[in-house]
Amino acid sequence: MRSDDGRAGFASIEFALALPVLLVLFVGVAESLLYMRTWYRLDRTAMEIASIASQYETMTTAVVSQLFDAANTIASPIPANSATGNANSRARTVLSVVSNTGSGNRVAWSCSKGDSSLPANVAGQTTLPNGLVVPSGQTLVVVEVINGTRPWQILVKLATLTQVLGFTVPDPGPIRTYALIRPRIGTLSTLTGGCPA
Repeated sequence: MRSDDGRAGFASIEFALALPVLLVLFVGVAESLLYMRTWYRLDRTAMEIASIASQYETMTTAVVSQLFDAANTIASPIPANSATGNANSRARTVLSVVSNTGSGNRVAWSCSKGDSSLPANVAGQTTLPNGLVVPSGQTLVVVEVINGTRPWQILVKLATLTQVLGFTVPDPGPIRTYALIRPRIGTLSTLTGGCPA
């Protein structure tokens, strides 16, 4: 028979105190894994599309359309270019070629598919990451994939709880990644037929 020593119920009190911390830890780990999975798929998609595009001698409307379709296939089940659905299913893929004809970087052409409200920070811009200047007479294929999913959504939904606890969860914006690669055969500085509709 157990004697009453005044410690009865301590385990349940400790568990009740630890439960909120454990829940936040669980949610944080789950969100981190979802973010890493999404970023990895988008990064792989950008690199694969840039690599495929760099192997063409000339770029046409049909090829660009096929590249956009391939982006969705590679990134699946995460959308790579979709303008429909809720914020988490919106995405945009931007494919462009940046050239240098002796007077600095110049966008030779740029096409995008998906939600145009998701801005491109790299593709379609003359300013490339880390101040990269395309060597004179050469071109770069630039692919940027932006997904409207905002990381930490579970924590953002718990905003009232986080405000009570005294901290706020910042909005990190959409998940985005890009790839830069030199064309292997042609310069790809012209797009025959324009961007696909």
